[in-house]
Formats: sequence, C-alpha cells, structure tokens
Amino acid sequence: MQGKTPTLARRYFFKLLANVASVPVYLIMEAILPRALGPRLYGEYSFATTLFYQLSGFLDMGTSTCLYNSLSRRQSEGSLIAFYMRVSLLVLAITMAVALFLYAVPQAGNALMPDVPLWLTPFAALWAFLTWWGRVLRSMNDAIGATVPSELVRSTISLAAVGLLVLLFACDVLNIATLFVQQYLMLGVTALGYWLVTVRCGRGTWENGGNLGFALTKEQKKAYAKEFFDYSNPLFVQALLAFLMIALERWLLQYFNGSTEQGFFALSQKVGMACFLFVSAMTPLLMRELSIAWGRKDVVAMGRLVDRFAPLLYVVAAYFSCFTLIEGAAVVALFGGAEFTAAVLPVQIMALYPLHQAYGQLASSIFHATGRTKTLRNIQLCECVYGLTTVWLFVAPPELHGLGLGATGLAMKTVCVQIITVNLYLFLASRFVPLSFARNVFHQLWSLGVLLALALVSRELTIALGFGDLASIVRFFCSGVLYSALVLALALLFPAFLGFSRQEVYELKRRFLKRGSAGQAPAAGAEGPDSASEATSQAPAQSTSQDRSAKN
Repeated sequence: MQGKTPTLARRYFFKLLANVASVPVYLIMEAILPRALGPRLYGEYSFATTLFYQLSGFLDMGTSTCLYNSLSRRQSEGSLIAFYMRVSLLVLAITMAVALFLYAVPQAGNALMPDVPLWLTPFAALWAFLTWWGRVLRSMNDAIGATVPSELVRSTISLAAVGLLVLLFACDVLNIATLFVQQYLMLGVTALGYWLVTVRCGRGTWENGGNLGFALTKEQKKAYAKEFFDYSNPLFVQALLAFLMIALERWLLQYFNGSTEQGFFALSQKVGMACFLFVSAMTPLLMRELSIAWGRKDVVAMGRLVDRFAPLLYVVAAYFSCFTLIEGAAVVALFGGAEFTAAVLPVQIMALYPLHQAYGQLASSIFHATGRTKTLRNIQLCECVYGLTTVWLFVAPPELHGLGLGATGLAMKTVCVQIITVNLYLFLASRFVPLSFARNVFHQLWSLGVLLALALVSRELTIALGFGDLASIVRFFCSGVLYSALVLALALLFPAFLGFSRQEVYELKRRFLKRGSAGQAPAAGAEGPDSASEATSQAPAQSTSQDRSAKN
C-alpha cells in the first residue's frame, strides 16, 4: 500500500476536484433547505443536529485523530481499524442513549433544547453519528493513501443525493421528515462506500494474511486501549470544554433569541463553510504529511510544510470569504431568500470565519502529531474563559449586562475568538517547529486588506455600470467574474500574495520548463502530468516519496 501511494499533489488534485464538484451540490442544498423549512424550522433542525454532533465530537475525544496519525504511520495494521470499530459502536450507543433520555424525560429535554420539539432528538442523534462516522472513515482512507477512490465515491453519492433533494423540493414533499430520510440515505451509502474503498485498497496488505479482520486478541485490545488512552487522556478536558462551550453558546442563542435567530446564524455558518470547501481538500493531506514528518523526527520538514502551504490556503479561503463579505446581500438572496433578509450581517461576519480554519487545523495538527496534547488542553481552557465571556457579552439581553445582538453577536464572537485562538496555536507551535510566525501573521493582514479592496471595487463598479442593485443575482455574478480576474492578475504579477518567494517562483518556472522540454519525448510525455503536479509541491512530494520507502 505504501509503494502505490499517490503523491501529495496528486491526492490534493483529486480532493480539490471532488470539492469543486461538491460546490454546486452544497450550494443547491443550502439554497433549498432554508426556503423549504423557513427560518424557524431551519433553526430547530440546525440546533438539534449541532447539539448531537458536538456530543459525538466530545465522545470522540481525539481518538479519531489518534487513529489517523497511527494508521498513517502503520498503514498495514488492520487491527487498528478493527479496534476503532468497537470505539465507534460505543459512540453510537451513548449518543442514542442520551437522545432517548431527553425524549423520555421532557423536563430534561425542554431544559437542554428550549423551544425545540423533542421528537427531533433521536433523529438528530442518528444524523450526528452518521456524519461523524463518515468523517472518520474518510480520514481512514486518507491515512492509507486511498484518497482518489474515496473522493470519487463522495462526489458520486453527493450528486445522487442532491438530485433526490431537488426532486423532493420540486414535488413539494420536502419537510423535516423527508429531509432526515434523504440525509440518512446519503450518509449511510457514503459511509458504506468509504468502507468498501478501505477494504479494496488495503486487500493483500493487512497483517495476518492480507485480509482485514475484526478479531482481536486480549493482548491487542489491551495494547490499543493503552495507546488510545495515553493519546486521548490529556484531550478529555479539551474535548469536554469544547463540547460545553459550543453547546452552551448555541443554547444561549436559542434561549434568549429563539429558533428564528438560530436559523439566521445557521445560514451564516453554512455560507462560511461553503467558503472553506476548497481549502478543506488540502488540510487532511497536510496533517498526514506532518504526522509522517514527525515520525521521522524531521521538524524542519514540518516547518517547511506550514510556511509553504498555510499562506496559500489562507489566500484561497480569503478569496471566497472577502467576496462573500462584500456581497452579503446578494449571497443571502441566493441562499435564503426574502425570509432571511435579517441574516445579511451575520452572514457577512461569518464569511471571515474560514480564513483561519486552515491555519487552525494545521497548527493544532502539529500538536496532535507531536503528542503535545496537554498544550491543546491548556489553550482550550483559556478559550473557554474569554470565549464564554464574549458570547455572554454579545448575546445576553441588556438587563443581564449583554448587548442582545442575537445571531450577529454569536457570529462576532465566533470570528473574534477564532482569530485569537488560532494565532495562539501558531505562536506556540513556532516555539518547537521552525516556522515563521511573524511572516504568517503579516501575510494574513495585508492579503486580507488587498482582497477586500478588490471585492469592493468589483461591487461598486458593477453597480455603477448598471448591472443591478446590491441584491441583484446578475450583478453578483458579473462582480464575481471581475473580482476573479483582478485576483488572478495580482497573483501572476505579485507571487508573494500567494506566499511564494522569488526563489520559489524561479524554481517552479525552471522545473516547469524542464518538464515541458522533456515532454517532447514520448516516454517522458507519459509522465508529464504527475511530474508537473509534483513540481508544484516540492517539499510535500519529497516527504511522500520518503514515506513510500519507510514503514513504521
């Protein structure tokens, strides 16, 4: 399996293609659901599913990250997967037990889920588990190098799922019940597809005969339990605090402002996630490379990975985020319709949320890969203090010493706290991994300012030319074309905008010209695409090639 692992650039290319294919799928889903359910029901659905998804994440307690890191280093150890299937069953049992308890004891259910029908609890709990489980199975495929078939499965099933959703909407039968049925079909079939990819791609490479089995000896159970416990034990407090903080802030919004404001915030969150789709293709692969580099104790390679790719990922996220912020009115008209007009400001604020997600995932993965989970716990403790203080200040009503800003307040808190926490991660990581903290922070500031200016120029120019008003969809698309052209021109003329140094640009040009001249020969031409991809990712390609020849 290691010998056939595609390069980092090739795996990113397929993840990027899958994400590109999923963009229209995601946009169609998020344009249909708010319209079909309305702000109130959409808020109830979002609150219930978010609550149980956070519960599944708490029960995970970093064990899925431990599985990812361990399987990345020991890719033929199928017994790791067998052990984690037992962990998954435990997560399912606890999640469903909590949901049934809340449904059976209305006093507890109404206290934890105010203004939400309790019959939603078991359905939301099953949705949350299937979503979490699919994420685990997908990361397993990334760990064993099966990214390409895994992403093909995801893209195919997503297209079929959105087709079913459009059909339900067109037939006017899309409601909360049929939505859950559609989601269960999509998540269940996707999880099955991921599992079949794992079995197929690993066939013949697993230990004990090459077949993936589920039987474990008593000694194996003890060894894996100790390995996962040692890794996740320091993360228990972090997982608990993260669960409590996210659940509490959504509960405060629900308690003080109700389901409609919850729906506005949910829409803003979904728009922010759409901006992150392109970046999310790369982060799991870089996390894998960081884990492998640490397995070789190569901290220089880890620093090079972050310095090389973090600014690029930031600009990709900022490209979408800045345009969404400036064009908030048109985005809300496109996604939510007239009923969600009051969600414009939360959407504009939450558009900035994806900016630091890539940095946050990369910086925190350094701590995961190096086993410095106690640092993560301590950061989470600090975040709870200033995070909960901020959410109370922005969301609580004036009589309770708050500003009563509703969804806008929670959006402001989410973005501000993330900026602080992510840069704290990055600063502490720079203490033991040779990455440039100052350079990365400076790049965050000036590239954001440039993109906001270009988006504003594009919006004002299209309005001045008479393409439509702020909420016009036609003008929105014209502005997007102009904005994209300006950003592309800037990237070509000023490569530092993407985080490239002049030396790196020179090396890329030299390698590209070398590959191009080699491509004139038939034999060399057959290898052209892969080689060109590798040339765009020098350091990770080197790490991946070393990984092929090294088994842990």
